[in-house]
Amino acid sequence: MLVLGAGAFFTAATGFFPIRKAGFIIKSTFGRIFKNKSAFAATATALGATVGTGNIIGVASAVAIGGPGAVLWMWVGAFLGMMLKFAEAALAVKYKGGADIYIQKAFGGKSISVLWCVCCVLASFGGGNMVQTYSAGAAFKNAFGFSSAAVGAAIALLTAAVIFFGAKAVTRTSAAIVPVMACFYVIGCFAVLFICRQNIVPALKSIFYSAFEPIAIGGGTGGLLLSDALKTGITRGTFTHEAGMGSAAFAHAESEETDPLRQGCWGIVEVFTDTIFVCTLTALVILSAGSGAFSENSAAEIFRSFFGGAGDIFLCVSMFLFALAAVIGWAFYGEKALLGITKSKKIIVLYRILFCFAAFCGSFAAPGFIWNFTDIFNALMMFPNLAAIIILAPEVLRITNKPLLFGKGLLYQKQKTER
Repeated sequence: MLVLGAGAFFTAATGFFPIRKAGFIIKSTFGRIFKNKSAFAATATALGATVGTGNIIGVASAVAIGGPGAVLWMWVGAFLGMMLKFAEAALAVKYKGGADIYIQKAFGGKSISVLWCVCCVLASFGGGNMVQTYSAGAAFKNAFGFSSAAVGAAIALLTAAVIFFGAKAVTRTSAAIVPVMACFYVIGCFAVLFICRQNIVPALKSIFYSAFEPIAIGGGTGGLLLSDALKTGITRGTFTHEAGMGSAAFAHAESEETDPLRQGCWGIVEVFTDTIFVCTLTALVILSAGSGAFSENSAAEIFRSFFGGAGDIFLCVSMFLFALAAVIGWAFYGEKALLGITKSKKIIVLYRILFCFAAFCGSFAAPGFIWNFTDIFNALMMFPNLAAIIILAPEVLRITNKPLLFGKGLLYQKQKTER
């Protein structure tokens, strides 16, 4: 709820910036994609870390646990999360560093920043690593009987081949992988939706009906169903887009963009692409083509039923690419966070080795353990990060050229940057 509250504050305080300035956002991102390739590369790294296996397995699990209504709450969380990602990306450019830098600025010291960095390093082993390799390994094992450990080893080796060459190698690799994997998965989803096009409207209706049906029914059971839909939709949505955690600020800080406003717009695009677009496609495939008995394997079962062995290959390749991009992105985040604690080169090399080993181990680890590990440290990252961007709210609002909407009010000079 803290994420929703902070997101609602920034969304309202900036006059619903994602809607009000939609044209400017598109012009400042896709309209300048060839003018400032580093901004896109930074966003690709952030997208690679967020558009992971959670966009397939996580969405399927959300629908299985919370029903179709969980998708609506996923949308709500994503919409409010857009301005949180905007704030993280914009502050990263303004202060020329990741969340650890603007947390120091907000609190006037390093203690809270170091605490956040510790949580980020630990979180990099969970949702950004072991969860990804476990999901990819399970997909190959279920489809072809492959050893999940072999899949984990392949991801670990490919990750090592990238991260030992430094930050530039990470951003270049992400810029190459992310568009390909996204297009590959999107084409497959559109193929299923075209075949089941008559079920798309009923699927959309079920999302809205299921989200609010418990209120109409009333009573304890209805309240419980609403709670499951809301809680699951928000938590799984947050896991995919990561708004509020501050992790993506490391990627955005690598951009050569000097205007915080423009880079902040890439943060909005990042959340929209990850959750509103990719996660929604997964949800529509499950709801339009599924049997109604939902599980975390629903997407795999649907692609298999429509395309046979080719469907298994499609989903496994998608899961592998999603997992690889996420692991590479989070290796970069974890290393940057570790640099906020120590500058020791030996510690950095040790981290890289342990991170790759964890990627291998995650492929056959107990899923309950790694999910609990992920949820704990993701949540611990959010508290200091959200506190920092709320403290720095005047700076964020100045970037959007909007006065603060409480207290005596602050008048900001109009920025000279092109709007």
